[in-house]
Amino acid sequence: MATTDTEAKTSADSSAKSGTRLPRFSLPTPPLWLVGLAEAVQILLITVLLVGLPVLAMSLAGGFAQIDLQFILTLAAQSWLVLHGTPVELVLALPEGALGGAMEVPEGGWFHLVPLGLTLIPLWLGWRAGGRIARGSYSDQLWQGLLPLVLGYGAGAAGIAWVAQSESFQVMPLLAALCAAALMTVAALAGCYAEARSAARMIGMDLEARIEALSQQLRWAGSYAWAVARAGLVGCIAACGFAALLLGGALAAQWMEIANVYEQLNPGLFGVIGLTVLHLGLAPNLVLWALAYSTGSGFALGSGTVVSPLGTELGAVPAVPVLAALPTAESPYALAVLALPVLAGVVAGWWLMREGENHLDDWFMLRISWRPLSAGLSTLSLGVLTGLVTALLALGPLWLSHISLGVGRMTDIGPNALLSAGMLGVWAALGAILGYGLSLGGQRLRRRAQG
Repeated sequence: MATTDTEAKTSADSSAKSGTRLPRFSLPTPPLWLVGLAEAVQILLITVLLVGLPVLAMSLAGGFAQIDLQFILTLAAQSWLVLHGTPVELVLALPEGALGGAMEVPEGGWFHLVPLGLTLIPLWLGWRAGGRIARGSYSDQLWQGLLPLVLGYGAGAAGIAWVAQSESFQVMPLLAALCAAALMTVAALAGCYAEARSAARMIGMDLEARIEALSQQLRWAGSYAWAVARAGLVGCIAACGFAALLLGGALAAQWMEIANVYEQLNPGLFGVIGLTVLHLGLAPNLVLWALAYSTGSGFALGSGTVVSPLGTELGAVPAVPVLAALPTAESPYALAVLALPVLAGVVAGWWLMREGENHLDDWFMLRISWRPLSAGLSTLSLGVLTGLVTALLALGPLWLSHISLGVGRMTDIGPNALLSAGMLGVWAALGAILGYGLSLGGQRLRRRAQG
């Protein structure tokens, strides 16, 4: 043993003198499927802890009538599923004789609540995981990391659904797995795209070369479609921004009523924290409700109710502080909010005039010699297509913002997604026509002044 140690030391000294370094021990690079699976487990643990620790703290503080491990695990699992937008079925047993019968009658319905503000947490974690997988893989290997991530997360959701089962809370594990897998797919793909900076690097295909091989007409059509798509995105973002300002103004104007509701509820320290977290989690939902309100379609707070600038019909309102900001009386200035989606369309049209490429206008110019007519037709087409894209982009978020508590009339809370998106598209199309037309006219006036 001593001879071996002496030889190793002599070899190391000679290597140091000659300037060469001995190879250092390093762990082998894990395969991509293992990386994706590890990311899924990591996100599951983080989200479970983020939900379970507050439930445990409230239980230890006496916030619930019963404190036992089974209750804490079940409630945390149910909260995790709600966080991921999983629809569940509530089964409530009415007492004997409640409906004139001698037996208990199950009542209830589908409970669907997506607190979009809190759902951003697993979306952000999935976005980061997708970026890490993209950094460690080639374009043709990306699926090897994404597939285990999505499948592993879906399998974890199915297990959590099994833990969440109770007599009154029933959920299908397959439905929970599909919802969680869909959420993780969207988040991971967005993270991959943010890291790769192009779809070509994600799928291993040179899209630019393929586009160059197309005819000039097809390239113009593709460029025009891409410009309209981006203008629709600008219009949708601007509409949501104006809706957020509308919501903020309503909360600022009614802050005293909101504080009074907090005081009347007197929920205690943990109750105040819980209500505040609930409000923060539902903040994107409320912004989308304000967006539906600004289009004129409004939203519901229970079956048979409506809150819109055209009129408000409310029944019993739940004792939720933020609902104190609801308009209770008709105002002659309420219709002024309809200008907000129009203004969002104006922003989209102005952006397209400055950044986009209106090749349809060139096509009309080649076929119609009278410029006012060709410009009018191209601007009208541009406005309609921009409004259509804006409506399609807003349809999904508006649908997700709708809430069903599964009990009585509280199965219809929020906007009618199809109606609200359609109204938004109409107003945005009108605004895009105005914005593009005004920008085009201003550009011509500047050219004349310079000439």
